Amino acid sequence: MAESPTEPLNPHSQVPAKTESRSQRRSRLLRQGGKVFMASLGCWVMGSMFTFPSVVATDLLHSNTTIYGTPISFGNSLDMLGSLVQLGSLPGAWAVAGLAVVLGRRYSMMISGIVALLAWLGVGLSPSSVGVLVSRAVSGMAMGGLTVVVNIYAIELSDPDVRGMMGMMLNLGIMAGQLVTVSVGYETRYFVVALIDSLIPAIFFLGLIWLPESPSFLVLKGRDEEARKVIRQLRGEHINVDEEIHNYRAMNEGREGRTVWRGLMQPRILKNLGIVSMLFVIVFFSGFFIVNANASRMFKAAGSTIDANLAAIIINIVQLIGGFIGFLLADKFGRKGLLYSGLTLMCISLTGLATYVGLTESHDGDGFPDDLLGNTTATPSISTFTNEQIDVMSEGPVIQRHGWIPLACLIVCQFGAAFGVNAIPFILSTEYFPTWIRAQASGICFSVYTAASFSALQLYTPMREGLTQAGLYGFYACVSAVGIPFTYFFITETSGQQVG
Repeated sequence: MAESPTEPLNPHSQVPAKTESRSQRRSRLLRQGGKVFMASLGCWVMGSMFTFPSVVATDLLHSNTTIYGTPISFGNSLDMLGSLVQLGSLPGAWAVAGLAVVLGRRYSMMISGIVALLAWLGVGLSPSSVGVLVSRAVSGMAMGGLTVVVNIYAIELSDPDVRGMMGMMLNLGIMAGQLVTVSVGYETRYFVVALIDSLIPAIFFLGLIWLPESPSFLVLKGRDEEARKVIRQLRGEHINVDEEIHNYRAMNEGREGRTVWRGLMQPRILKNLGIVSMLFVIVFFSGFFIVNANASRMFKAAGSTIDANLAAIIINIVQLIGGFIGFLLADKFGRKGLLYSGLTLMCISLTGLATYVGLTESHDGDGFPDDLLGNTTATPSISTFTNEQIDVMSEGPVIQRHGWIPLACLIVCQFGAAFGVNAIPFILSTEYFPTWIRAQASGICFSVYTAASFSALQLYTPMREGLTQAGLYGFYACVSAVGIPFTYFFITETSGQQVG
């Protein structure tokens, strides 16, 4: 931002440093944060959708009836409870990206919230598995729209020097939504969980009634008087409103006479689209999203002696803690710092988990090593084994003696992901692009995200069978490792910088 001719600006703030006291600034940012928090309830909606497949899988082990008492079964379609959400998110993202340009960010969030509410009601009240799957696809449409527009709205409302923190608040919302689902879900029928989760988009919709429209959107639409009111509300009474409006326009120069698609074809924009898209691929094939969707199944497959449902809840609590720490450190560490830290933790923990599972895959569930049992189906006599073998079995196999290791490794992995890895691509997908093409550019990035997350979910079972469980974790560890040099060479730091 250019400096005011009369009042020098702090390089990390939009507010004249000599005229706004610390208490005024603190009060103003708290109000600003309150608005972003209300918008982040849209992320609570998304988070509640992510972990729902794990809840359904656990529920159907004990009961296979709908809310009406009729039978329900998903068979080989269980993975589609997660992947259909990702697939449905693609048209949702593009539809809302268009609406965000015409109707504005606020009304687009409202529409997405209504769709999410109807989708959760469909999941809970559907009399068949087909109805549940269709409702999950509709959930995906709401999720796609919310992912695009909530991130844009939060970035456009925030001051530059706290924009990272505000963006991480959205990440916290996703973690909180996940925790709501798993906390309620593992001891509750799936349809009860769906109906409880439907309250989140209802509250979100009501909260949006009191939120303002994005100031940069208002400026680009020529609604300067509305923009002035919102800017004073967000930036304080001492801001140079005319200069603020001028800067919004200046940062979107080049749009005159150009269509959105011509704007997207600019070399700088194409480069940023490629970088953010590749980051999405790396992040979603690093495994964190797979753990959220298949937590209970993965713990059982890893041979953990910790109760799978309890472990899944612990994982989500840890993610919330990691997200909160990332929230506090976002603007101090910067975007690249959060990526370095999170990817390193993920790589180390997934390597440890792959090693553990690899060492224990040769043991069966009865505690007898497979190479001692051979292929026989009968339980061998104790006299079959040597004294040395009996001593080993009396100690219990590694899978029994160290069953806490899978939980510990996944705690570190998901902490690293929640610390910033899973949030930074979404933040960059808005910060890297000017206002007038931001929704469409974010939509393109989200399309890549959808393809990556859908593929990762659908390939979970085939990759586990082809690579073995240990090989799958090793693959995730390698992808996390690749993300570190990618961050160094290609990611541009945006912390504290002005965006249009």
